[in-house]
Amino acid sequence: MPEQARKMSEVMKEMSETLLRNPGGVPSSEAAHVALFFANVTWNESVGIDGAREGYRNVWETIEAENPELWNEFKSNDINAMIDELVRYKKAHYPDDRRRILTCGIPDGKVRVEWLPPAAPGVDSKWEMHLYYGLVRTGARDKAISFLQDTRQMSRSDAAKKVAIVAVELGMK
Repeated sequence: MPEQARKMSEVMKEMSETLLRNPGGVPSSEAAHVALFFANVTWNESVGIDGAREGYRNVWETIEAENPELWNEFKSNDINAMIDELVRYKKAHYPDDRRRILTCGIPDGKVRVEWLPPAAPGVDSKWEMHLYYGLVRTGARDKAISFLQDTRQMSRSDAAKKVAIVAVELGMK
């Protein structure tokens, strides 16, 4: 199976497990979530979504504060070094896979990933992610319409049509 065709949930699980001291074992819920979170941050950083690492630092700092022993399950407690290791892993194993992750988590004990295809040439990936995830995915459709009007000089009607298309692409009604 070509690497591009692999399910993102499998790829994220594989990447996250490389950070754990016992990759074949069963990590605590916190360690599994944090490792998966690092894989998600790494992936998006690797496909050009800047600021992911620093923008989400408060997430793992909050988890760490609640469970300082969390790091015992990881190969290291140097977060930047672990993310750098994952960047190298992604480049080595999935160099041409440019999908962008919208959401990544472990509901009901299974890794679940929602993703967007690679950004089209000339499309600002960060802008598009803001539209898809920051606005449409969270239900802020009026803000998404205004965002399109402001950033792409679309008419309200055209912006509303685009938002409706994005919602369908995301599996929303």
